Amino acid sequence: MRHGDTGYAVSGPGGALGAFAGPIRFAPTETGNLFQVESIRRVNNLTYASYLTPRYCGAMEVARGAATAPGRVNLVNIVDLENYTRGVVVNESPAFFHLEALKAQATAARGYAVANIGRFVRLGYPFDLVDSPASQVYRGATSEQPRGDEAADGTRGLVASYQGGIITAYYSSSMGGHTENVEWSFPEPADRFPGANTTPYLRGVYDGVGEAPAFGDEAAVRAFWMTPQPQTYDSCERTGNRFARWQMEIPATAIKARLIAGVYVPVSGTLTGDVTGVEVVERMDASGRVGVARVTLSGGVVEVRGWRNVRTVFGTTARPEPAICSARITPAGFPLTNPSVIEPRYNADGSLASVTTFGGGFGHNIGLSQYGADGRGRAGQSFLQILKGYYSGVDIGSCPITIGGGRGDGPPTLRQQFSAPTGGASWRSARTG
Repeated sequence: MRHGDTGYAVSGPGGALGAFAGPIRFAPTETGNLFQVESIRRVNNLTYASYLTPRYCGAMEVARGAATAPGRVNLVNIVDLENYTRGVVVNESPAFFHLEALKAQATAARGYAVANIGRFVRLGYPFDLVDSPASQVYRGATSEQPRGDEAADGTRGLVASYQGGIITAYYSSSMGGHTENVEWSFPEPADRFPGANTTPYLRGVYDGVGEAPAFGDEAAVRAFWMTPQPQTYDSCERTGNRFARWQMEIPATAIKARLIAGVYVPVSGTLTGDVTGVEVVERMDASGRVGVARVTLSGGVVEVRGWRNVRTVFGTTARPEPAICSARITPAGFPLTNPSVIEPRYNADGSLASVTTFGGGFGHNIGLSQYGADGRGRAGQSFLQILKGYYSGVDIGSCPITIGGGRGDGPPTLRQQFSAPTGGASWRSARTG
């Protein structure tokens, strides 16, 4: 098959089949047949030291959208929701996690996919989601493992919803025992901190046993974030999470080098001279993490605002750093998350030498903590309790959608099934739109 200016020229074993406007779809004649994509390699999630040629369920489509680069095409895997979920679970959470944590992961991943149908179509591409962390890590049938399949099958059709709408179920690796409000990590509009998007189900929660910390002053922030907290669900003691607490030293020269366009907001003067000081000027509402940091230079003052930018400047290692509860070394250039404490260190002449930053977690701090879910599962919580612990005020139920099939060119392949994991539920069928 070849794409030209006017469409696709398609040929098979018997010769040319003709020219078509596209898209071109390849569908198996039997359900069990898989497509193997020879031109790409994906990480083997059993060893993480080798790569596999991936295989995929469903159909394959070669297509273009308005945003597809000139001279290129997009290869799209058209797959039903349950097979997609099986291809996500153990690529987002390790297969050795507690089964209830994997069930929570499957439910979150399924709901995230449904809530984001059409996301990339609206950007001009011929697909809904991508297979990377920009959506969710999806590696197809090659990556499936028995425990991940058990988790997906055990939650078949289930999603989290809030007031009748399927939620965008954010999750990340670990959050150090406290999650954050979504408007701080993903503000809308992007230049406002915090944003106006105060989503009710994505509120910061204490992720541990006992009384929640009160971050009313610097002493309380330091007490929680500068020392291990074994009572939190994603702690090293409970789950082996080496990023539950961390610290790193960042030279003043590295801070200056990281102040690139888009990372900082000018306050006064210019971005010239050496970095002479760093201070925290605003903290995130729920977790007490640094929300805005002010950097003073010889020639001016700038501010670094929001999770992504603060992480870039103050939460990314500048050199190899030993883990606090592990013998492993975190390599240089490794982005963790935004810190909670920043301590300057000065030279004998009074100039800034470096800062030491302290924090906990690895990721964006919103929604479900994957290591925390493992800790909750080990503590006896069900996947329903885990989900409701991270997503405030949600219900867990079947998503009333038709899945699979074509895009307007044929009947659906599967209607979503109804499931009641607690043994009792009611069914409501409603006509909308």
